[in-house]
Amino acid sequence: MPNISVLLNATLSATDTTLSPSATIVTRNLNNPTLAGTVVFYDPFFQALAAGSAVTLPAATCWCAFVKNLDAAANLTVAWTAVGAAGSSTFLLVPGGVFIYLQPTEGAGGFTAMTLTASAGTINTEVFVAK
Repeated sequence: MPNISVLLNATLSATDTTLSPSATIVTRNLNNPTLAGTVVFYDPFFQALAAGSAVTLPAATCWCAFVKNLDAAANLTVAWTAVGAAGSSTFLLVPGGVFIYLQPTEGAGGFTAMTLTASAGTINTEVFVAK
C-alpha cells in the first residue's frame, strides 16, 4: 500500500537575455506529477567511482530517479536498465548536470538497475530513487 507521495514540483522556462528587458520565450509548469510510492533511497553524497558504482535500488522495479553531478570538474555517466530493455541506456552529466525520470503510475515503464560512473577518480553525486 502506498505510503509515500513523490512529488515533482518544477517549472521549465526560457528567456532571451539579449533583449532588455529579457523576453520570456516559454514558461511551462509541469503540473506536479506525483508517484504514490512505497520505498525510497536517498544519498546526498553518493560516491561514484571511475570503475562504476551500482546504486542499490529500494525495490526490484523503480519508477522515479533523480541524479545530480555534484563534482566541479568530472563528468558522470548514468547507466540504467529500463523494464523490458535488452541492455542499459546511458546519459552523460557534465558538472552540475541533472537526470530526472518519473512515472506517476506503475502501469508501464520503470527501471531495474542503475550504475553511476565518474570520468575520473571518485566524485560526489546526489541520488534519489523511489518505487
